[in-house]
Amino acid sequence: MVEVNIGPELISQRAAERNVSCTSMVVTVFGDSISQHGGWIWLGSLIQALLPFGYTERLVRTAVFRLAQQDWLQIKKIGRRSYYCFTDSANHFTEKAARRIYSASTQEWDGSWTLVSPVFVPEDKKGEFRKSMLWQGYHSLVNGMYAHPSSEKTSLEETLHEQNLLGKVIVFSASADDPDSQAALKTLAEQKWNLEELREMYGDFLRFYRPLTSTLGKNNPGPELSFQIRTLMLHEYRRVLLRDPDFPEAMLPNGWIGFEANDLARRLYALLSENSLDFIYKNMENAQGALPEVNVQYFKRFGGI
Repeated sequence: MVEVNIGPELISQRAAERNVSCTSMVVTVFGDSISQHGGWIWLGSLIQALLPFGYTERLVRTAVFRLAQQDWLQIKKIGRRSYYCFTDSANHFTEKAARRIYSASTQEWDGSWTLVSPVFVPEDKKGEFRKSMLWQGYHSLVNGMYAHPSSEKTSLEETLHEQNLLGKVIVFSASADDPDSQAALKTLAEQKWNLEELREMYGDFLRFYRPLTSTLGKNNPGPELSFQIRTLMLHEYRRVLLRDPDFPEAMLPNGWIGFEANDLARRLYALLSENSLDFIYKNMENAQGALPEVNVQYFKRFGGI
C-alpha cells in the first residue's frame, strides 16, 4: 500500500477538495470534541484550532454567528471574551446522531419492517416530518407510506413526540415470509435507497483514509495533527453515514463496503485518540481555563477505544 506524506497541507487540501464549509466543521468540532469536555469553549481557542483546515478568523466568527442565529450555539460573554456551547436543541439532535455515528456494529434483525403512514399529519408539518424520516433511513414506498427494515423505533418515537404528531400517524410492523418476496424487497431497497451512490461515497472515504491509516500505524503524527485528522475523518464519515439508511446486513449487497468503512473509522479514531486529547487539553480553553477531562462515555465510542 502506498504511504501518504502526512502534514498540515494534507488537511487543508482535503477540506478544500471536499468543499467542507466552516459552519459544518464547527458543528463537527463541537459534536465530536467540545461536547465531551464540558460543552463550552472560548472563541479564540476555536479559531486557532480551525486555522490549519484553511478557515480564517473571519470565517470562524461568521460561522459561529450564523449557528447562534440558527439556535445551534449559545453565547456567554465574560469581559471581552466570548464562549460558545451547543443549545439544548442542538445537543438533543447531535446526541441522536451520535448513536449512529459511534455505534459499534449493526443491530441483529428479525426480518421485521416498520411502516409509517402519516395519515393525519397537517400539511404545514409534512415537510419537516419527511425530512426527519429520511434522516432516520426511512423511504416512501407507495402513497406516502414510509418504510424501513427494522423493528427498532426509538428515534421514530422521539420524532413523533418532538413534532407533536402522536396519534397523527399509524405505525405498523410487517414482514415478508416467502423467499421470493424477500428477494424482491432487497432489490427494491437497493433501488429506492440508491445504495450505488452510497457505495461510491464510502469508496471515496476509503481511498483517502485507508493509506492514511496504514501510514499512521507506523508514524506518530503528534497531538495537533492527530486532532486535525480525527476531526476531518469524523466529519467525512458522518456525512456519509447519516445518508446511510442503516440497513441490516441481510438487506445489503454481498460484501457491503460500509462495513469496511466503519471498521476503518473505528481503528483510525482509536489510533488518534490519545494524541488528539492531549492537543485539546493543552490548547483549548473555557472560562475556567483548560478544558476539563474527557467524559468517560467518550471511551465507549465505536464499542470502546
